[in-house]
Amino acid sequence: MSHDLEAIAAALRALPGVDDAAVHPDGAGGLDSLRLDLSPGADGLEVAGAASRLIRERFGTEVDTAQVHVVDAQGPTQQGAEPKVPAQRASRPEIVRTDLVTAGHDFSATVVLSSRSRAATGDARGTITPQGMQRAVGQATLRAIERLARDSARIELDTVVITQAGDQRTALVTLTMLSSHGTERLTGSAVVREDESRAVVRATLDALNRRLEALLA
Repeated sequence: MSHDLEAIAAALRALPGVDDAAVHPDGAGGLDSLRLDLSPGADGLEVAGAASRLIRERFGTEVDTAQVHVVDAQGPTQQGAEPKVPAQRASRPEIVRTDLVTAGHDFSATVVLSSRSRAATGDARGTITPQGMQRAVGQATLRAIERLARDSARIELDTVVITQAGDQRTALVTLTMLSSHGTERLTGSAVVREDESRAVVRATLDALNRRLEALLA
């Protein structure tokens, strides 16, 4: 199916959080992939989801996560840096920022979480495949949680899958957590609203929901 690729690129450049956009053809007049350059402070997962939704609703074609390459012009958050955030009354972690960066066949995810007045950054790398991207996002989320917990536990991502039931997709994750209380297997889930990667972050937090208060105390 042929598309007006320049019209798609122009529409993407008008999205909030996008500084520039490039659309790469597949050689048959169709859409192969997108490159989105983020504005400072923009959330990569939110921008990717908005881009996919715009292309589906306005141009009538689907773009999966592996086709959207989001680049943060500032680069990933510096390892070890803890962004300052407003104080929160709840200790349960909130998502401050998520970034996706691609380079060749490599993919990196950065997830920033906050709890009360503290924030922590987690990073992970993978390959540009749906499974590789999902695992990188889950692992980055866990690294951020470990830093919030001041390394009082080690948590490994065992599995992450996106399931389909009717017209609803759900992210499912299983984790193994090692702490002073021993080893535990945990499971979490989250409905995919717009973007699979953000659902993976929420499912990872859901798996740890009952353990977070003790970890972050």
